[in-house]
Amino acid sequence: MKVCKFCGAEIEPGTGWMYVLSDGTIWYFCSSKCAKNMLKLGRRPEKIRWTLKAKELKEKRRTGHNV
Repeated sequence: MKVCKFCGAEIEPGTGWMYVLSDGTIWYFCSSKCAKNMLKLGRRPEKIRWTLKAKELKEKRRTGHNV
C-alpha cells in the first residue's frame, strides 16, 4: 500500500491524490487536507500534532530517546 507523504497514513487503493514533481518524484497524499498543508501552506509534518511523524517524535521525547 502507498503511504501519505504528509501524515504517514496508509492509502487505500483507488483513493487519495498523486502529485508529480518536475524531477519525476511522485508524492502520494491521502486527502486534500494533507496535500494543501504540504504544497500550498508549506507546513512540515513534524510540527503538526495529528501526523504520525509528530506523534513518533513526541513518543521519543517522552521516553527520553535522543532524536
